[in-house]
Amino acid sequence: MILTDRTILITGADGGIATAIIAKLMTKNVKKIYATGLNLATLKSKFETFGDKIVPLELDITNTDSIRACAQKCADTDLLINNAGVEFKVPFLEEKAGQAALFEMKVNYIGVIEMINHFLPHLLQQEQGGIVNILSIGSLAVVKRLGTYCASKTATHILTETIREELSEKGIKVMGVYMGYVNTAMTPEQTASPKAEPKDIAQAICQGIENDEDRIYPDPTTRTFVRENPINTLFFD
Repeated sequence: MILTDRTILITGADGGIATAIIAKLMTKNVKKIYATGLNLATLKSKFETFGDKIVPLELDITNTDSIRACAQKCADTDLLINNAGVEFKVPFLEEKAGQAALFEMKVNYIGVIEMINHFLPHLLQQEQGGIVNILSIGSLAVVKRLGTYCASKTATHILTETIREELSEKGIKVMGVYMGYVNTAMTPEQTASPKAEPKDIAQAICQGIENDEDRIYPDPTTRTFVRENPINTLFFD
């Protein structure tokens, strides 16, 4: 999948990982990037130095009307990067678990489903459409303290694996990105595992997209985990 001259939409563009991805994409001579998020003023300020190729747009992926309006404005998108995510660090055995789990599911899972379905008609019109879902090592294993978050990311892993098979027949490439801890505001200051730098993650993601990888493992922690615990997806009719 060639990144040159592509029109890309990325959600959660105000976060550290998305910012690094956008900066890396700009080195690939893309045509346009729709940088979407909740705060339009923040997005405009963050990306004003990048020039006209970056188009900041307000988008709430928990709101169907907001997604629909965004899809109408961005009908020329040929690569959709579902990056927006939340993590509350709430264990299951806590009074707030249900509330946290519900919102994490809305953002990390239901929002991704809605984004894909609203943009799918546009992607099908493109010569080479693509979907990249930013997931987590928590999609594949339980991370202590992050039970509700892992549940939402596991659901999106299953979504990714399922639609890859369905959409490959229609010429749309579906990729999942699985990462460990990254040095962003979302990650706790002290962790037992090493933290990757956003620029290194962005480099690996772009390389994985260009290499047409179904599953991208952009950091040493995840690569080691997957090497020791290979993914084996089975489908039953």
